Amino acid sequence: MEQLVNSIPTSRFTRNLMKKIDREHFVIHKARAYQDNPLPLMSKQTISAPHMHARAIEYLEKVLKPGKSILDIGSGSGYLTACYAEAVKVYHPDHSKRGTVIGIEVFPELVHYSTNVIQNHFRDLMKYKKNFKLIHGDGKKGYPTNINIEKYDGIHIGAACDFIPQKLLAQLRKGGIMVIPLKINGRLFFTIIDKDRQGNLRMTIKESVRYVPLL
Repeated sequence: MEQLVNSIPTSRFTRNLMKKIDREHFVIHKARAYQDNPLPLMSKQTISAPHMHARAIEYLEKVLKPGKSILDIGSGSGYLTACYAEAVKVYHPDHSKRGTVIGIEVFPELVHYSTNVIQNHFRDLMKYKKNFKLIHGDGKKGYPTNINIEKYDGIHIGAACDFIPQKLLAQLRKGGIMVIPLKINGRLFFTIIDKDRQGNLRMTIKESVRYVPLL
């Protein structure tokens, strides 16, 4: 894992975090775990290539601090959800420094799969049930569903979107960041949405990407 992560151009923070969460545990094809390619999972879904995971961490780095709250939509294999949970210290003994991570996935088979992987290999992340959850549901509606309360410092969407889900924007805190694969002029781009302290939104378009659609 270390050799793979060291080969990816990204921040030191991201490299160190990815080294703590070994990708091999989350893939079905173990022999290909350390290749920088997407790999198939069940339900015709995939686990993203490691360099894409790196971007999804790097772009949220400002809010990946102990005590912060992260929502991971389309949590899939659970790899990024686990990375975020480690970053915000969902297991921290001090309540004030203990973060919260919620992963939502529309395919129940993947929820079951990712839950088992994390229970078996990263049990500390599940120490406090209110602070780390993997849930079957429609991520577009946020969590709790359809509640317009600013709850999350960071929101990651792991599937292609034709538009920015309004329920998720409503749940993004002021000063928070959303990372979303967004269709712009017919092409899909990794896009960063910053919500400033006054609630104004700023959009930054990054590299072109390929993702399965958000269902």
